Amino acid sequence: MEDYKTVLIPDETEIEIKKSRFINMVFHIETEEEADAILAEIRKKHYKATHVCWAYVLNTNPRRQKASDDGEPSGTAGKPILEVIDHRELKDVLVVVIRYFGGVKLGTGGLIRAYGGGASDVLNHCTVVKKQFSDQLEVVVSYSSYGGLSNGLMEREVIPINEDFGENVTLFFQIPVAETSGFLAWIEDKTNGTAQIIRSEPAFVDVVVSL
Repeated sequence: MEDYKTVLIPDETEIEIKKSRFINMVFHIETEEEADAILAEIRKKHYKATHVCWAYVLNTNPRRQKASDDGEPSGTAGKPILEVIDHRELKDVLVVVIRYFGGVKLGTGGLIRAYGGGASDVLNHCTVVKKQFSDQLEVVVSYSSYGGLSNGLMEREVIPINEDFGENVTLFFQIPVAETSGFLAWIEDKTNGTAQIIRSEPAFVDVVVSL
């Protein structure tokens, strides 16, 4: 399974362009049904809005994506929102840009810039995480091995997610699958082969990233 970037916490921003008000929203979704439910709630809340335009991309194989201009000229709203999502390589994300018309027409180019700009604005504001496919590891070492191992981990800038001090020391790690073999070989070398390794099923881990 491949790593991917997404947004977990909904966020919202607002911009004004030539008297039109653009409310920009982002949501984490995993199914088309979730997207439909969120859009229904938004339309209910913003029933006076002139346009509720949106796009989403799902982390499926093959990838599913969809966009809507909601009455704006074809290709001027949903497509630029979708292009922003694609450019930032986000998946399982729904971006909505709501327009309250202010009386001044923007033209085709102006609409594309406005809707793409609204999508960029909210994505600039929100927290993006990388869903990193990682092995779940427990490394059990003696107290005599712990000091050297701990120093080596600091040099490698690898931080255990937890440590348990009992009869031995157990360190818990979430290591990207592609890096596991090298990491375990390093552990074996650092502890002279005395470390006990317990490897659980890999899972996606959230890592905060900047766009």
